[in-house]
Formats: sequence, structure tokens, C-alpha cells
Amino acid sequence: MLKKFLEQNEIAACFDESLKKHTTFRVGGNAMCIAMPDTAKKAANLIKFLNQNKIKHYFLGNGSNVIFRDEGFDGVIIKTSNLKELNLNGNLLCAGAGVSMTAAAKLAQENSLAGIECCYGIPGNIGGGVYMNAGAYGGEISACLESVDYIDEKGNLHTITKEQCDFSYRHSAFMKNDWFIVSARFRLNEGDSAQLWSFMEDIMNRRRDKQPLDKPSAGSSFKRPVGYFAAALIDECGLKGLTVGGAQVSDKHAGFIVNIGDATCQDIVRLADKVTRIVLEEKGVQLEKEMIIV
Repeated sequence: MLKKFLEQNEIAACFDESLKKHTTFRVGGNAMCIAMPDTAKKAANLIKFLNQNKIKHYFLGNGSNVIFRDEGFDGVIIKTSNLKELNLNGNLLCAGAGVSMTAAAKLAQENSLAGIECCYGIPGNIGGGVYMNAGAYGGEISACLESVDYIDEKGNLHTITKEQCDFSYRHSAFMKNDWFIVSARFRLNEGDSAQLWSFMEDIMNRRRDKQPLDKPSAGSSFKRPVGYFAAALIDECGLKGLTVGGAQVSDKHAGFIVNIGDATCQDIVRLADKVTRIVLEEKGVQLEKEMIIV
């Protein structure tokens, strides 16, 4: 029934697919199906079909902040990778959920437009960036966001403004609702292309110098506690290099848990929980995971 629906609606899909191929941490079992609609209408029809037939599903972007369990996902992963629209109309940038944040930032910079340069180098897509209000080096993707198009659980398309997205640190209204982000619009400001590029190059150089980009990870493993830096707390507890199975606290950046071999989801969770417990015991600060475990 599902396969027939996907074929009739011309939605690209793969079955019994390893989730290791779809996450930057390279962990997780197999998904029953991964579907990749390339238009909002196809995505809406798919979501409506899945809900009507009570088929479990999960929305996935670039998989850079998500870890799937070792037993896999017995349902449909709806991936945004084919929603690739990216264009400029004056200072309004429109980006599909599957566009990389780096590509969007680069297009803006090339056209002397400022506002999303902090997203350059973040290994995620626009949909995931909006979902978690991604950011780095003092900026957040929500800063110049104007509106978001999304599909609700009934398959209806809506547009909401930035104010309705309830943004805060690593949070948005999308986290509380079963909504599929289709695209977003950003109202950018005039900037100097050369200065923007210099800033973006500096961001990338700092990432290369400080972060373990040579090993699979989900980026920063813990949210920043109020008044502290998670990496500094972990480092002060002497936890760099701490290993559980194939998962390790990076010896380059203590805020990253990395896959040093054939890590499992269980390895990563056990290590994150161990780090959280030790930091709480020694520093009195409660860490919270930034990565999402499905």
C-alpha cells in the first residue's frame, strides 16, 4: 500500500535503508522506508496518507543533530533533501528545507547581503536549522527570519511569521508540534561582500582549528548551560578522551562526542549520560543533550 502510494505520487523512496547513511554520526539501525518528496504538495499528500493510515513517521533534514537507535525506525522517515529551492528577490532570500545552511549563507554573501553568515559551516539544512534555531559565534538563524512555510498533521500548508515561531535558545514552536517545515524566508540587510566573506572564512578556520571535523559526530553534544560553557565544564572534569565502546569525548574539543570506530547509539547515550553525571557531581551543573535521540 505504501509503496504503491509513493509510486503513484512520484515520491522518491528507499526501503529497509540503513540510517547510518543519513546521519552525520553514522549510527543507527535500518528504517522501514525513507521518502524524499520534492514539492510541498507531495509532502502534504504523504503526511496526510501516513496519518490516515496510522503509519509512524519522523521528519529528517541532514541528520546532523539526530541519532537513531540501534534497532532502527519501524516507520517512514520523511527527508527534506529534495526540497532544494533557493532564490533571492531583492533582499528576501527564500530557501527550501533541504538547502544547506552553508549554501544559503554563501548566496547571501555573494550578493552583499548580511544576516545569516553565522550559519556558514553549520552541517545542517535550513529546515533543521529553523526547527532548532541553530546558530554559532553569537548569531542565530532566527535573527533575520521573516516567515516559515510548514505542513500540519492533516496535510494542510500554512505560513507563520517569525513571532509565531516562539524562538529561544535552541528552541522553536516546531519542537512542540508535528509540523513539517517546507521552506523559510529571510529578510537580509545590505552588507559588504568582502567583509562577510572574511567573517565566514574566520568561522571556518576556527571550526577546523577547534572542532574534530575529521570524525563523525552530531556537532556540539550538549546545550550551553546558563552562565557556563559545556565544553569547559567537561574539560575541567578531565573527561577528554573518555570512551564507551566506539564513542569518545573528543580530545580536541570536550563539547563533542565522536564516533571513533563502529559506535552504536547505546555507546553514545551511555557516554553522554556518564559525562552528565560526572559534571553534575563535580561542578553542580546539569548538562542537557543537544543531540536528538530517536
